[in-house]
Amino acid sequence: MTGYDRMLATLEHRKVDYTPSMEIMIDKSIIRALIGTDDYMELCDFLDLDAVVTATPSLLYRNQILDSEKGIFVNEWGTVRRSGKEVVSALIDYPIKNIEDVFTYKAPDPNDDYRYDFLKKLVARYKGKRFIGMLIHDCFSYPFYIVGMEMLFTSLYEMPQAVHHLVNISVEHNIAMVKKAVSLGVDFIVLTDDYGGGNQLLVSPSSFREFFLPGLQKIVKEVKDTGVYCFKHCCGNINSIMDDLIATGIDALHPLDPSAGMDILSIKEKYPELVVMGGIDCYEPLSRYSLSDMIDETKRVINEIGENGRFIISSSNSIHSETKPENYLAMHYVRKSTPVTYSNENMR
Repeated sequence: MTGYDRMLATLEHRKVDYTPSMEIMIDKSIIRALIGTDDYMELCDFLDLDAVVTATPSLLYRNQILDSEKGIFVNEWGTVRRSGKEVVSALIDYPIKNIEDVFTYKAPDPNDDYRYDFLKKLVARYKGKRFIGMLIHDCFSYPFYIVGMEMLFTSLYEMPQAVHHLVNISVEHNIAMVKKAVSLGVDFIVLTDDYGGGNQLLVSPSSFREFFLPGLQKIVKEVKDTGVYCFKHCCGNINSIMDDLIATGIDALHPLDPSAGMDILSIKEKYPELVVMGGIDCYEPLSRYSLSDMIDETKRVINEIGENGRFIISSSNSIHSETKPENYLAMHYVRKSTPVTYSNENMR
């Protein structure tokens, strides 16, 4: 099977030879350690990843440097960020200081070709060979990028119409990006907004359902209506809204991090229509385990979570800068040498 075939079979709940793999983000230092350059596509070929993706959404917008020594810049959304050790830069300031100003705020052009340059390269190199995805935000990140999390949360009660307006800005922008990406040849979209903290949602379940769920539903429907697959990434503990997320129609969910109280195997068993993605803890195993322990852990995960398919193995968040390169390499060696077992006789 090719990577494309393996991913498609997994999403269609058919049998595969071995467990497919992809990562939402891979730190360039780990890429360099494995192949000597920071070329993401060369790494995908080296590891024979089944799916390839564009960069994190924050890298799809032009930047203006404010302080080169401190790594501070402002992007097209007007958000001020500081680059650091990891792939995703830190937010340090927001364009809107008065909540009423959201009604005159203008989002960047979603159809600017700049945002799709790397996607075009992925399509040219991998179409029909590896599953090609684009990472975009959905309904939560841009609202707090624009006004900050404190103002966003107080406005849920003090000016709810402003929050609804912010969500609409985000939804309209991201739906336009979905349409553009599909026209360029993606096989799937990854919606990347995080709603959870370490042990609970960032907002109450009722507030999530009132303000943010309708926007997510619209974007998922748009993705599905275009005929491509919809993956959802959502860090943190999201147990209280799992039924809501599955009901949107997403095809796969990542990362279901055990350190945040998520039980990936139980979720796979509870929602038979869902493909689960994750399984390898990016903290202890990938960052600290010995090579032999990493091999044993990967075998355990594949045998326990990967039985009967519907599983894409990946880290529980990303391949960050503290990852041991040899452990990440071992993960791929094991998954390619471990056939998927099938006890379900109905599997095709």
